[in-house]
Amino acid sequence: MSPVFQATLPSGRPLSGSIMMDNYHLGDLLVGEVRAPAQILERTPRMVAQQGLDHLLLQFYHSGTSRVEVAWGETDVGPNLCVLFDLAQPTTVVAEPVHATNLLLPRALVAEKVPNIESLHGHAFDYAADRVSRLFFTCVRELVDCADALDVRQLPHISQAVAMLGSACLRGRAADRPASEVQLSITIRRHIEKELGSPRLDAETLAAHFGLSRATLYRQFAAEGGVQRFIRERRLLRAMRMLTHPSSTGRPRVSAVAYATGFSDEKTFSRAFKRRFGFLPRETEAGSAVWGRADDAQPVLQSWLKELAA
Repeated sequence: MSPVFQATLPSGRPLSGSIMMDNYHLGDLLVGEVRAPAQILERTPRMVAQQGLDHLLLQFYHSGTSRVEVAWGETDVGPNLCVLFDLAQPTTVVAEPVHATNLLLPRALVAEKVPNIESLHGHAFDYAADRVSRLFFTCVRELVDCADALDVRQLPHISQAVAMLGSACLRGRAADRPASEVQLSITIRRHIEKELGSPRLDAETLAAHFGLSRATLYRQFAAEGGVQRFIRERRLLRAMRMLTHPSSTGRPRVSAVAYATGFSDEKTFSRAFKRRFGFLPRETEAGSAVWGRADDAQPVLQSWLKELAA
């Protein structure tokens, strides 16, 4: 699963079983199939920070078992279960030999339709338990089987259809709330993403803009620890992407990133950045250094991930 995870073999376990990984780039998302031996997969906090990937990985297990360890605890994954990984959060996977279908897509494709998607990190669900989940899995599975025959002009429409179907499947799992409340949460989060660069964006201005009490607003973000924490997290992730994925004009100054992501000054930004990622903004690595290879030696999957992050 490299470069998404750092993979090591369990101590004393020989490398055995079939090994195979097929991936297809469909423009806005990646699909594929993997057969992997017993291994330990880690996505460390520093790896999360340096890569700046704001993507979701869903794995549909056909066979094999894994134990997934995240901040909230552990969960076991096996056949007929789908596990969701938020690649902006650390995780460890202790896996036996596994056969799975993969779907990797940018958070932006589903975030507006699925509030609290971050809360599903490390959770597993039975993809055969209901019709929508079965339809979602069947769509991804068939897409892997026919990807070679697709016309490139069809890919944007197919990617959007997969994202919409995935949103329908995941929406009810991320929040068990009335439809009106879910829609309000989506609207608020869309507004936050649009206004991240404004230093005036905070709980007070949001409450006034949407005509909500502070208590009602807080409930919309209880899973993330409150609205201020959610805003800070989104600002810092955007800042990390700006630092690790520079534009054609080059890497921006730390002060420019601070102001572009809504921080009042560089010192406040650097302190918050180090508290979140463990190192200062000026210590981030841009471009190929993040992935550990020169640009002309990148494996295909690695280059695809960077394209999705662009």
